[in-house]
Amino acid sequence: MDEFHYRIPWRAGSAHPGHHHSRAPGGGYEFHGHAPLHSGADPRHLDIRASLCDPFGEFKVRQFLQTSLIPVVAVADLSASMHVGHKPQLLGRISAAIAYSAYRTGDPFGFIGLGGAGCPAIHHPPRRHRGLALDLPRQLRQVRFEGPRLAAAPKLTALLGSRKALVFLLSDFHFPLKILESLLEHLRPHDVVPVVLWLSQEWTPPVRWGWARLREPESGQRQGRLLHPRSGLQLRQAFEHRRRELTGICRRHGRPPFFVTDAFCPRAFSRYFLETCA
Repeated sequence: MDEFHYRIPWRAGSAHPGHHHSRAPGGGYEFHGHAPLHSGADPRHLDIRASLCDPFGEFKVRQFLQTSLIPVVAVADLSASMHVGHKPQLLGRISAAIAYSAYRTGDPFGFIGLGGAGCPAIHHPPRRHRGLALDLPRQLRQVRFEGPRLAAAPKLTALLGSRKALVFLLSDFHFPLKILESLLEHLRPHDVVPVVLWLSQEWTPPVRWGWARLREPESGQRQGRLLHPRSGLQLRQAFEHRRRELTGICRRHGRPPFFVTDAFCPRAFSRYFLETCA
């Protein structure tokens, strides 16, 4: 089972002990300050030196911040373009890796697979799912990839709730950038990690040149195009331009996107969190 290590640049607000820095006082190792003994502070942390220096003669007790858990949610785009090539297998592998990594870190994990009429085709609320990492690829194999785009899901923000979560947004982002801007704006209360799933075959030039009927994967519409040797170069340039645009938009809303092309590398994903949370 793939596993990676994630981290967050913000402090968790949960009172439940976990792995991440938080702003909740408790039994951690991060010094937070002193409190008078009579305020109910833990007497085991009595600071003799601070008590002797106190001008009012009060006993001072050290206070610490605990480490807390955070909710981790994977939101998967199940639109038609995500069914091209081996994207479903790639999506299943990444979803399983996120679920297993959250389980190993001790965080509750939730999964929302959006397709069809914008309602979740797969929905697991955040909790400690023991075997979900093994079961998610099977569920994704049985679901039907169709319908509108990830951004057309009106219930997504309601499903995520108001409690700040680490949200993995899994999609190929083959929809208008204005919709992506709107989606990220609605998800602003959360820490969103955009994961872009692309296949190199999407910009690989065809073997034969000439007239061809191409199908738009999202809508299923077909149209004729004259393919010539420059078509391959134009395809690559279009994807490079798209990559720069996605990076710019996602950076403005928090984190740069993590690009997965053809294969998923858990070590590269861990390095992504090291670089973005330094």
